[in-house]
Amino acid sequence: MKRETNDRRLLVLRLAAEQALALPLTESGYWFHNDLRDNFYFASHLFAYAAEGAPGWTGETKKTAADLSVRMLRQVLALQDQNPDSPMYGHWPLNLGTDPAAAKPHKLPVELMGCLLILFHERMQHALPPELGSELQAALQHIYKSGVYRHPLASMHHHEAKHTALKLLLGHQFADEALLREGTACARRLLDHVHTFGFKEYGCLPWHWHWIQAFTCVWEIVEDEQARKAAEELLDYLWRLRAESYLRGAWVGPQSRIWPHDAPKDTNTPHDYIQFGDFPAPTAFPRLEGSAFFTYEVSEAVREAAMNRKAPCAFKRKIRFAGADEKVESEAHTYAYLTNDYAVGGIWERRDEFDNEQLRWDVSLPLDTEKTALGVNQLYFFHPGVHYTPGDDRHASSYGQVLLDKDTVIAVWDVPPDTEAADTLVGCLPKGEWHTEERSAYGKLGQVFVAIHLMQPLTVTERHDRLSAASPFSHGRNAVVLEAMGTAEASGVKTLDEWRALAGAPVRQPVFEDGEEALSVAYTTRRGERLQLAVRGETIVQRTVDGMAVAFDDYTIF
Repeated sequence: MKRETNDRRLLVLRLAAEQALALPLTESGYWFHNDLRDNFYFASHLFAYAAEGAPGWTGETKKTAADLSVRMLRQVLALQDQNPDSPMYGHWPLNLGTDPAAAKPHKLPVELMGCLLILFHERMQHALPPELGSELQAALQHIYKSGVYRHPLASMHHHEAKHTALKLLLGHQFADEALLREGTACARRLLDHVHTFGFKEYGCLPWHWHWIQAFTCVWEIVEDEQARKAAEELLDYLWRLRAESYLRGAWVGPQSRIWPHDAPKDTNTPHDYIQFGDFPAPTAFPRLEGSAFFTYEVSEAVREAAMNRKAPCAFKRKIRFAGADEKVESEAHTYAYLTNDYAVGGIWERRDEFDNEQLRWDVSLPLDTEKTALGVNQLYFFHPGVHYTPGDDRHASSYGQVLLDKDTVIAVWDVPPDTEAADTLVGCLPKGEWHTEERSAYGKLGQVFVAIHLMQPLTVTERHDRLSAASPFSHGRNAVVLEAMGTAEASGVKTLDEWRALAGAPVRQPVFEDGEEALSVAYTTRRGERLQLAVRGETIVQRTVDGMAVAFDDYTIF
């Protein structure tokens, strides 16, 4: 690992340890009840920092940190179901409720936490107190004997990726050659599948990182040549996929699952910071997991792809949704347009994802600017659906169609009249200089100009980290047109007033037609391209660029 990369890793370790030391304890003695795993993640980083000398800490602080981390780790291990006759043998609870000792085991924690437990044991066994060392070894024995990882490949998703990594790690840990061979075969099948069908958990921040972390654990400690080679090839694929959607800490384009710390601001950033380091170090860790335990380093090709784009570029990707039986159920197409200062991306087909957390499209700003340091770095509009609550800019409905072309998005909603649905669009705008009008908004966001036009009236409310926008539906209909431009591209345009005069000129206004046959939007971009999108309900009547229907012939599987 290069010195500068390792320095960033050690900084993340210190920052995570400092956060752990500052966390308030509950009456039960745990930091977190909502997710048991977070107790292990922070305790393991705190233990590792103390064990490695804790530079900058006093002797008393080091002892406090060491004692606290050992106590927390032992408390976590004690909650494993270690009864061989139990149907949940080998598992831990997820939510601890009000009484951790009575919390019921859950199938999720062992997946990634099991991988990281093995890595933690390998890395830290020289420093483990005898009691903790014995309990940790016993916990790994129970995982191994329980067979919690013995699931066949069926869906080819993140759960099975973590089960596969566990097979390889436990095969190594307990010298089980048959398990090593089984895990290697599964890893090869996963790799072949994503190459053939694409990565179905696109821009999926918890799960993409889970794939990476699980197979990094394998790469770090498994010595079997074939197993390590399979893990290395998977990591290269996953990091190249990450690099394609990378803009100085931000994820570009659509996401199949987002948590509050993923939208409307990218805050789950330690892995990106360690590998690329082209934005400020994270100050908090909403999803710490195994961040500072990895010495794997991305290739120069991945770094170049992520950090050194010479000119604006567009990525057009096709995903064929299939399981292990390789029967394709559907296809989707993702689009991302990246410049040095901003990116625009989305998915053409709306999909039902877990918990309805899909982010259909957005404009992304990098995390290295003053504007994004103060607030959100994503701009988008959506129609609220199931699970939406005011103030949480996630959970879009199933309605709406999009047209994506370079730095421009047209989104149209025609909601059936007999449907129980929200009657207002919700928008999220980053902090910056803004001028709002009845149906338009013009912004200067650091090095980026943005023009937004809506079919219905627009209201904007300023919050501490963003501007919240709303626009009511009329008879179930509304539409938005958005165009972005970097200040470096704006020859002769330097101020927000100059941008408003240019982007707000009558000739630049979109044409909204609320007709009986269709809801239609036409817009001419600053490049002179004529975009048109017309829908009737969920049926696309017209979707054209300069009169040519949008086609997906040039979309490729990554």
